[in-house]
Amino acid sequence: MSTSTLPTTESILTRGYFPRELPPTFSTKSFGHYVGSQSALPFTTTGDDYRLSRPEVFNLARAGSLRRELSILNPIHYAALVDHVVQNWADLISITTSRISLTIPTPTESGRAISRGQSLEQLPRGRARVRSIGTHILFADVARFYPSIYTHAVSWAIHTKSVAKAAFRSRTRLMGDRLDTLLRNCQDAQSVGIPIGPDVSLLLAEILLSRVDEVLGGAGIRGIRYIDDYELVFESERDALKAKSVLQSALLEYELDLNASKTRIVPLPQELEESWVGSLRAVKLKPYSNHFEKQLIRFFDHAFQLSKEFPNEGVLKYAAGRIAKLPIHLTGSDELIENLLIQCAQVEPGALAVVLGSILKRPSVSAETQRLRSRMLLRIILDAAPQRHSSEVAWALWACLVLGVELNREATQAIVSMEDSVCALLALHAKEEGLVREPKDLAPLRDDLDGAALYSPKWMLAYEAPRKGWFRFTGARDYIANDPNFSLLKGAGVFFYDKQKAVIPDNLVGTQRASFVDEYVSGLTETDYDSEDDEEDYWDDEEEYDSLRDGDPLTEPE
Repeated sequence: MSTSTLPTTESILTRGYFPRELPPTFSTKSFGHYVGSQSALPFTTTGDDYRLSRPEVFNLARAGSLRRELSILNPIHYAALVDHVVQNWADLISITTSRISLTIPTPTESGRAISRGQSLEQLPRGRARVRSIGTHILFADVARFYPSIYTHAVSWAIHTKSVAKAAFRSRTRLMGDRLDTLLRNCQDAQSVGIPIGPDVSLLLAEILLSRVDEVLGGAGIRGIRYIDDYELVFESERDALKAKSVLQSALLEYELDLNASKTRIVPLPQELEESWVGSLRAVKLKPYSNHFEKQLIRFFDHAFQLSKEFPNEGVLKYAAGRIAKLPIHLTGSDELIENLLIQCAQVEPGALAVVLGSILKRPSVSAETQRLRSRMLLRIILDAAPQRHSSEVAWALWACLVLGVELNREATQAIVSMEDSVCALLALHAKEEGLVREPKDLAPLRDDLDGAALYSPKWMLAYEAPRKGWFRFTGARDYIANDPNFSLLKGAGVFFYDKQKAVIPDNLVGTQRASFVDEYVSGLTETDYDSEDDEEDYWDDEEEYDSLRDGDPLTEPE
């Protein structure tokens, strides 16, 4: 990562638009390249042809039973927002100079366009540093942070509240006011909440809390902040109580509030990382050891037990993420691993994408394993679709495409009832591949697709389904041709759904196949508590290395 990297409209639209939690068939690369190739934004943004839009909501599984609503913004409005941010980047990023924040937005040359300054992996070191200066700690976070942000407060944070309000009274148009308007245009003029998922939101959130951090710094308060989670350190409980009031007042200036259930003052010392993380990390996994299966069973036994003790902590996702980093295709234990991982996915929905990233590395499996996979995927769809749990259904559908699993009528009808564009497009793709038992069951997805739908939560389905030829509209009913913005995208060959990203070439085996799959699920196999210990353990025994090199059948299966 280069510290001199500056974001561009193209880089953010290409790598900082869709939530990273979507299956790999969803892409904004062609959109970013198209907009980036233009000397100015090519879209109609004024007059009778300009409409506000509403985002698609992608319901994401988190740890335990927790959920999060991610936003897939309309491309026309997000492009305008991004372009304004890029034009004013220097002024905006200059505000994010908090001395306690670990998540200052950082432009990157690969991966996401804008990343957090530090990963959660680095959090224990930061905690150790600040906790050495006191005896008590105040834990606090902002109640419903992104969903509760008042969009007008973004302008207050940029220009100060007094300047922004004076400008409003005098009808002076400030840069922050334009930002506020463009943000609200993305969400049907709503002024409460900012979208979760796109990279620009990280910048806007950090601008707000950087102003809060300035108040804390002025009061001599020290600590760290990771996004909206504060850990502030003091020499007495009394000082911590005073600081809590300072923090509360600073947040209220921007219409924010503390999460009462998570705000507490406790004496030091406290754990630097979750106890279950260290407990699982202590279980050694050496893939080339003759004892690997015993280690594996011990690891999962421990993980299953810890998941019951910490039901909202993502224990099984961590366990699956650790396994995903191992070269399991060379261990001879891949069938055992798959059986254990499937249990993880069934118990903890948030682990599904990580689990799929592991099991798809196997080029060939037994008929029984194929049936097991099919049952798992269809069961996930049938369980999750009635609850409109987008992430489970979407990733299960993507896996059905990759593995060639047919959707029965019950699953197909459940998907249609979700009214979810992400899942609908995956189902239509499955129909094209001959994987839908009753194709006519998908016909209701065509309902209500018209020009207005291009700016509704169905915008992606309304654009992609006709573009792919899955639904046909001709003449006066060809609403894409009649729209000044989306007709430009279609004419330029822009797409948001890439069918090739549901294919794993048959000729890829071993390490090549593993690397290919890792690219598909890039970022999703990372956990909040990654460690390089496992990688070092691969080769810490010279005898094990020699056995592998010499082709010992016990350690390198055919």
